[in-house]
Amino acid sequence: MPELTQGTAAHDVIWVADVDDAFGTYLLFRTYDPDPVVGTQGLEAVGWHRAYEQYAGTQLQNAFEDAANRIMTERDYAAWLAARVFGEAATRTQKTDISSMREFIQSDDFKVAGFKGQQLTFRPWSQQMRQPVLIIGPQALVSMSPQDGFLHPKYLTDTLGFDEPESTCRLSAQ
Repeated sequence: MPELTQGTAAHDVIWVADVDDAFGTYLLFRTYDPDPVVGTQGLEAVGWHRAYEQYAGTQLQNAFEDAANRIMTERDYAAWLAARVFGEAATRTQKTDISSMREFIQSDDFKVAGFKGQQLTFRPWSQQMRQPVLIIGPQALVSMSPQDGFLHPKYLTDTLGFDEPESTCRLSAQ
């Protein structure tokens, strides 16, 4: 693999598209230059992973595994977080009607804990949840984004994806 990756054009990462697992696994840690490998093998950006242990992630994983008799997947985390969002809104507003909960969830007062080291909120222009993204390798957490040096002046997680001035998405609060 080092010979195959030697002398290539300037690049920041090596992007692998190997859905049949024919060669991609062999690129990890075997490239001529020490560049990150991403794509079907290598680093992945995910919302949740079993290797995530920071900010009490281990405790959430263990509680889920005790209840479900399996590891928590990214889909499980998203479902748990959705339930937590509505639970937080109902608790804070003492109301359960959808209009009141929606208004609170979309307000600047709404924040929810998601075991990621910071409060999670929603972007007012697109209704997307602001949350850190886990960068994982095959079996371990490598990093959590946003990365230092790419920080937003107001919300750190707005460095991920398009920020309001660049986004064409405009979902109204209804």
